[in-house]
Amino acid sequence: MKLESIALVTKIIALLTIGPIVVIGNLGIKVTGGFWACPFPLPFIMCNVCPIFCTFGQIRSGLFLGIVGTNFLAGRAFCGFFCHGGIIQDLLFKVPLRKITIPLRADSVLRHIRYGVAVLVIGLLMHARNLWVGFPLMAELWFFLARYGDEVRIALIGTAIILLGLALFVGRSWCRYLCPFGAWISVFNKYSLLKRRRSPGTCVSCRLCHQRCSGGLNPMGSQGTWRSLECVRCLQCYTACQATVFQLHWRGWRKEEEIMKRDTKRWKSVLRRALEVVILMSFIVIGGMIVWQGIP
Repeated sequence: MKLESIALVTKIIALLTIGPIVVIGNLGIKVTGGFWACPFPLPFIMCNVCPIFCTFGQIRSGLFLGIVGTNFLAGRAFCGFFCHGGIIQDLLFKVPLRKITIPLRADSVLRHIRYGVAVLVIGLLMHARNLWVGFPLMAELWFFLARYGDEVRIALIGTAIILLGLALFVGRSWCRYLCPFGAWISVFNKYSLLKRRRSPGTCVSCRLCHQRCSGGLNPMGSQGTWRSLECVRCLQCYTACQATVFQLHWRGWRKEEEIMKRDTKRWKSVLRRALEVVILMSFIVIGGMIVWQGIP
């Protein structure tokens, strides 16, 4: 079976299983929880004290372990293959309507918003777990969320509906500009086992890889595109290319001079890698505490 067919089957299964559980809390048609009916202003993080039965709360441990394993294996492959939100946006973008092209500079600036949202969410989680009680403004924000929980929930649902409408014209707008989860796990792209090699000499400049990229990137721009924090590892560039410009391989099968170039300013490289490792470990540690210990 071709990789494109495997990817399609994987996305369909994920959409029909993970999708309903996350959105309505179960695999049926009755709304029992999930994003749509979670009784808390921030869904999915307080399942340990939730008064209602929700399938997501029962499977979140396995789901978290699966995401961590997928991250180490293939980077943000969860975003590209299993996230129901990303899959729905991909489907909506295929609707034959005139698309909106975001200018490159504006797109670059807008992509930084999700990192700010991620810092906010991580701060809330750290404050809730008493990992950093003095995190600025977190206590006030928690008070606001608790006081205006219903309004916050309505605002979140409204934002989701608006972004789904926007997905008809801009591919994966939520993933590109606002998703804190994707921003948090994006650093795994730098350390995943799966790698992509490209052979520019065989490129026929058809631009199919650029047109098919779910993340709106230019896969032929540089080898670093694959290791970019923005790549959702959808493998559309690989499956779309007719000239076999891209090849997949596992880390360690060949020397990676093209990928891991030496930084002329060594101390900057060390600091950058240290920060990346801290972010990577924070997802595992904080995420694990939320999943197995919950919010006290």
